[in-house]
Formats: sequence, C-alpha cells, structure tokens
Amino acid sequence: MVACALSVVACGSGPVAPAKPSPVIARVGNQNITLAQFNVRYQTTIVSIEQGGGPNENAAQTTALRADILRSLIIDTVIREEAIKFGLEATPAEVQAQVATDAQQAGGMAALKTELAGAGGSIAQLEDEISSDLNEQRVENLFAQQRAVMVETILAKGANFETTAKTWSDDTGTNTKGGDLGLLTTANLATYDPAFSDAVKALAVGAYTTTPVHDAGGYDIVMLYAKSATGWSVRHILVAAPTPYSVMDRPDWFGQVVFAAINELCVANQITVSLTNAGGNPCVTPSPTPSAAAASPKPTTTAQPAG
Repeated sequence: MVACALSVVACGSGPVAPAKPSPVIARVGNQNITLAQFNVRYQTTIVSIEQGGGPNENAAQTTALRADILRSLIIDTVIREEAIKFGLEATPAEVQAQVATDAQQAGGMAALKTELAGAGGSIAQLEDEISSDLNEQRVENLFAQQRAVMVETILAKGANFETTAKTWSDDTGTNTKGGDLGLLTTANLATYDPAFSDAVKALAVGAYTTTPVHDAGGYDIVMLYAKSATGWSVRHILVAAPTPYSVMDRPDWFGQVVFAAINELCVANQITVSLTNAGGNPCVTPSPTPSAAAASPKPTTTAQPAG
C-alpha cells in the first residue's frame, strides 16, 4: 500500500517485538518529539491524501509533507511549553474525557474507531488533536486577556478609540471603521453574547468599558458613542479568543507570538532535529509566521473539543 511505501514505519508481518521507547526525532526546549508522534500525523495525512485522490508516489511531495508535519509538531510543542509554564496544559484525564464524549456521540467506542479509521484517523490521532487544541486554546485565551489589558492601558493614556481599534481590533469587519458596529436596536443587541449586550446597556454615552468584557468572541472593549429611543450606537475593540476555539481561528498576532518564541529557541540552540528526508527545522530554514494551515496537518476527523 502507498502508506507502507511512504511511511517511516516498516510494514510487513512477523513476531511482534517488545515495546521500545520511540526514537526522539526532535527536541524543543525541554520537550522531546518522538517518531511515534510524527507517525500518528503522517499516517493520517497520507490516508487523507489517498482518499482525496492526491498523488501517491511523489518524492518531492513526501519530503514537503514530512517537513510540514515536523513543523506542526514543533509549533504545537512550543505552545505546550507555554501551557506548562502557566499551568494550563491539557491533562491526560481531560483528553480521555473528551475522547469518551466523542465516543458517546458516535454511538460507542467501536463506532468512534470506525468513524476515525474511515477518515484515516485513529484514537491516538484524536488524542493528539484534542491535547494540542486544548493547549493552544488555553494559551491563546491567556495571551488575549493580557493583550486586551494592554489595549485598555493605551486607551487610559488618552489614545483615540477609533485609531486604537484600527490598530488593535481583531474584528476584520469593523476595525477599518474604527470598530464601529453602528446602531444596535434592542433586537440587534439580543443576538449578541449577553456579556456584551449587558455592557452596552450599562454604559453612559461617551464611555467605554475599562475592564475587557469576556464574551464568546474573546475580550471586548466596548464604547457607547450615542444613544436614542431607537437603540445604541457602539464601537468596539475585539481581542479574539473565540469559544469554541479552532486552530483555524488563530489570530495573526498569536501566530507572531509563537514565531517569536520559536526564534528565541533557535537563537538559544534549543531546537534540534534528527529526522531525515525532511525540512521543517525553523532554525535551519526560517519559517514564515505560523498560520493556521501550517500548524495543523493533523486532519480533524471529529468535532473540535470543547475547551
């Protein structure tokens, strides 16, 4: 099979050897990345490519794919290091609880395994996905909260709200307009997160929330610039930390924070790679700021875990 031809794991039959520790293929700070971790993502991705009708005997593609997977593991390991530092790392119990929830939704563990296998996945792949997603969600949420507090400090020093929104807001639909949401009627406001709508109603005209409002979108700084019988005219600055969170929701600023952390590790010679037939070492070939796509050649085969 193609997966056997391309995989770093040997295929074939024979006696099963006693389990041995998986070889270390990279090290990031104090964390090891093992061949077993690499293979989990590699095998899943290969099956997904086959199912999608992609090329299956392309040496250049294989090398590029291996580099992408290694890069994703390095990014996730850097984020995990941050999660450990702040006491936010997903625990094995939390991961298993989410697996159990997914199994219940699928109709049982056997059904979940069948569902995963049909998409090229496995329980190991699902555990990897849940763990890395939870770590990123929690670290991104913490950094978003800190960023929102920093924006509050900028405003407190007298910065113009509209100008600040254009620079700092993650709401791409309003940031170019100075964060202007326009006139929100009672019906409009009812569609917003209750924390946001309550903040709007509590504001005096010309005032803004001096503590970020934690709502479904992240951390909002809300300003009321007019009020009438028709409704509330509102501007806001959003620092994104959406709930539920997906790696595809990663804001640009968070990718830049991750890349800066990777660069610091490179400067300190804290990233080493021994995997052959693969690039992906950011210290050898500098990578662009990690994007959502670059971070996740770990195909999602179930719904994103709840954080």
